[in-house]
Amino acid sequence: MLKVERFVNELMTSNCYVVYDEDTKRCLVIDPGSEKSLREIAFIEEHHLQLNYVIITHEHTDHNWGVNALREKFPSSKMICSEVCNKNVKRTNRTYFLFYYDDPDYRYEIAPADIIVSKRKEIIQWGDTDIQFVLTPGHSKGGMCISIENMLFTGDTIMPYKPYFNGRDSSEDDWNESVSKIISSYPPKTVIYPGHGEMLMMGEWYENEEFK
Repeated sequence: MLKVERFVNELMTSNCYVVYDEDTKRCLVIDPGSEKSLREIAFIEEHHLQLNYVIITHEHTDHNWGVNALREKFPSSKMICSEVCNKNVKRTNRTYFLFYYDDPDYRYEIAPADIIVSKRKEIIQWGDTDIQFVLTPGHSKGGMCISIENMLFTGDTIMPYKPYFNGRDSSEDDWNESVSKIISSYPPKTVIYPGHGEMLMMGEWYENEEFK
């Protein structure tokens, strides 16, 4: 049985998730947004887990700042992101530091992903578990959601509130299309783990969301 541990990232209050199996000791990390990923690394080591994948839902800094730390600590792990995210991640990582960091000239780079999601829907096998990736542009061009069992990790596509659209690398029209695809693909009892805020059920979100 899979379990999920949430950590609130330390740049903006975005969510990072460690998904793990206590029996097989395999795990993956979704959206590590704290620079050094110290709590995630400590959790993995404390529970004697093997990190297989680092997955980022989109290219914004508050969802990927800790990727480098995890890959350095666990070099056998593989990074997964969408094709567009893989291209855009280097172009979007400086804006946040103008507001949230004490060095506006600070830069960081993420090495190219090991596994790139390019189709609208792709599935990889993780032990006995299927991981399904669904491309969901909207809040960012490189956005995607990750489906594991009855859980859906949605990044900034689905949250307790409507995401921000800056009009340059995001589109509300694309978001509406992505959300329609998600609603038609997953049942109301799907558990949503959003990029910001608390977990909620798909049906609960849809009943209270402005999209309708």
